[in-house]
Amino acid sequence: MSFVIISQLAPAFFLGLFWNRGTSKGAILGIIAGFSVTFYTLILPFIIESFTGSRAFIEHGLFDIALLKPYALLGIDFLNPPIHAFFWSLSVNTFVYMVFSLVFVSDYRERNYAEMIVDNSNFLGMEEHAFVWKGEAYVADIVNVLTKFLGEENAQAELQSFFKKHKLPQNTLLADARLINFSEKLLSGSIGGASAKILIASVVKEERISLIEVLKILEESKETIARNKSLRDKSSELIHLSKKLKEANNELILQDKQKNEFLDTVAHELKTPVTGIRAAAELLIDESDEMPAEVRDKFLNVILQDSERLSRLINNILDFEKLSSGRQHLIFEPNDLKLTLEKVLGSIKQIAYTKKIKIIRKQFGNLVFQYDEDRIIQVLTNLLSNAIKFCDPTAGVIVIDYKQKAQFVEMMIENNGQRIANEDFKYIFDKFYQSASQNTRKPLGSGLGLAISKQIIENHKGKLWAEEGMENGARFFFQIPINQSENELYD
Repeated sequence: MSFVIISQLAPAFFLGLFWNRGTSKGAILGIIAGFSVTFYTLILPFIIESFTGSRAFIEHGLFDIALLKPYALLGIDFLNPPIHAFFWSLSVNTFVYMVFSLVFVSDYRERNYAEMIVDNSNFLGMEEHAFVWKGEAYVADIVNVLTKFLGEENAQAELQSFFKKHKLPQNTLLADARLINFSEKLLSGSIGGASAKILIASVVKEERISLIEVLKILEESKETIARNKSLRDKSSELIHLSKKLKEANNELILQDKQKNEFLDTVAHELKTPVTGIRAAAELLIDESDEMPAEVRDKFLNVILQDSERLSRLINNILDFEKLSSGRQHLIFEPNDLKLTLEKVLGSIKQIAYTKKIKIIRKQFGNLVFQYDEDRIIQVLTNLLSNAIKFCDPTAGVIVIDYKQKAQFVEMMIENNGQRIANEDFKYIFDKFYQSASQNTRKPLGSGLGLAISKQIIENHKGKLWAEEGMENGARFFFQIPINQSENELYD
């Protein structure tokens, strides 16, 4: 009986030599479970029979359940009572120890001790490289010892290599654990390990390190690692924020630059027609008596054309501001998109013909739905004007097509001229943007056409975009919804 009770220490003891996952909680619960089985299968029936003289518990089991007979637990009746108790108690003890060791996570002290016992060969190897050392030694004393056995040249070469590897200054006075271990290894090759330890010990004043000090160092290292991880995380966040701030700053610089270019362009565009009007008017006033009628008419036409140009520019600026601020109220009425397109083509086909640009309109039928026709005409005019402007100068072709998609109508306008640069796609619909790669000279126009078109389409609850990745030419699309009332569009 005593042997069976003492044997309950065996699972935690022997398994702990080979299994580093064992925990103190698992061992304690295993021992308690094993002792409980021993008590039920060996001690309790002995006590009951001794005091009562009855064998009912032994022969019938607890609550008359045959499987709970103390000497024949779960039907195993071919073992004598001590061996039967030994088998069941150790089986339950081992099972509980392993299960609860896996369930309960051990702390770092238990894991360290387990590693030291289970993997002691690696632990001894790690001990040689340990930086935990409490002692005092001077580099000069170690150099003297190494010089005597290795020679001055070899000793100096080895020490310089060591200092360079560990990034230590050459004038270091006090030796650390790394230098002590390094010196012992150097001497071991010449005079043996034991002699090397004795020689190094003769120049080292070393003190024992208590377990409490070691654990304190480990805890401080653990806290340092946690702080370093927190600092790394914060550093990553700061880098991310710095990157976002840099991008925002670059965006603001670009917007400011575009705004200045826009204002310069608008000032130039306003100045040009005003200068033309003034010059023509002065000539008419100064030479009105002697000027032939046909020359006078020519100057009057110049004044008229420049006035219209000035009016268009001012209207574009006012239109954009009204659309952006929501003060421009669109008029939604049933209109036929085919007829709207024909109106636009009627006004620009002469310009295309003059530049020898071929306009291909795909065959499509009538499509009637709610939209502001004047504004859609403005969008189509802007897109087609851009297409003409950037078309191939020798064999220009513009393709127009549209199709109905679910609850949207989608229109496409394509030209075979200059492609849109990749860096321009993000900004082509901005109100201050003009691509620097449009021409070698300053591009014509105020840069408001696409921005106004985008605002008009978005006020129709649609979208306007350009296709990316084209090798030649440009392809613009816009979608606007069908079957929406004016109230829905302004909700």
